[in-house]
Amino acid sequence: MINRLPTLIFLLANLLLVGSCTDSAPSGNNLSNAQDSTATADAREVIDTVPSLAPPTCPVDGEVLDGNRSWIRNLDILAVIKADASTTTEDFGPSHRILEILDGRTCASKFKTTLPENTSPDFPYYIAEIQYNNISNVVGIRGYYDLYICDLDRDYQLTKLSPKYFAAREYDDPQSGMIQRVEVWEDYLLGYAQDLGAFAFNLSDKTNPVPALPFAEWVNNTDGGYHSLFLLSTDKGMQAIMPYFDAEADAFLLYPLFDEPQQVSTNIQKNARNNQYLVLRKTDANQSPLAINLRTRQLVDLPADVAAKSTQEIIAWMKKAQ
Repeated sequence: MINRLPTLIFLLANLLLVGSCTDSAPSGNNLSNAQDSTATADAREVIDTVPSLAPPTCPVDGEVLDGNRSWIRNLDILAVIKADASTTTEDFGPSHRILEILDGRTCASKFKTTLPENTSPDFPYYIAEIQYNNISNVVGIRGYYDLYICDLDRDYQLTKLSPKYFAAREYDDPQSGMIQRVEVWEDYLLGYAQDLGAFAFNLSDKTNPVPALPFAEWVNNTDGGYHSLFLLSTDKGMQAIMPYFDAEADAFLLYPLFDEPQQVSTNIQKNARNNQYLVLRKTDANQSPLAINLRTRQLVDLPADVAAKSTQEIIAWMKKAQ
């Protein structure tokens, strides 16, 4: 009889190394139509039934705010942002701007640097949330107006980034542009700034991260809110994401629109991408429509006879139906 136990153990061990996670729950779960496949769910069930690495319990010299400890499981390292005597002054108190990377098992320090003052010394930096499917091996760091990424694959190199937007923004007061949330999602960094809306960066080339501008954006004239739609490339096609920060619930929601990535055409003039209603076309033989209501951040179900119509006719139907 063939002994398959070593092979099974090997496979399970590799499954455990696929993703990364934090040692605390994310600030907000994504509201999404996308559902995990049965195979993925089964794999997670198997993972949950076998022993795995526990999150590090490393003591940290200095003061660490809630949410500023992040465990990157596939590398088994702990990233923290802290304050200590070297960044504490009588006028401003502790300044939380020391980034330190620790070994998850030995707790030895692998990297340590002090970030520049975050607009004011008493404004702390925060570590970005990391989605379970993150594969980019970066730590995102949220400042007041700017952010940084720390490349864990290239000697912890730091790169400063400044948000870019679909159209010009107006800054109402000094708090306009304050970054409220940042989250790493696969090869992208997504964030939300007060009064200015969502932004994103493509991290696929970490030596040169570039802004990923929204494909479409609608401004709600009632409250001035920006409804931005990003088409983000994955290895299986494009995913449409509409990030939103719910201030009352203190939750950052990504709102992926597709059950799975789609092959879609992006051949749409920019002046047709600033409306409440948008129709994307798949690249299949029928050029199947994907109708989107940017106000509700949802796909619109189209009756078969409407789906067969032209783009302008579909938009006219949505305006009447919604």
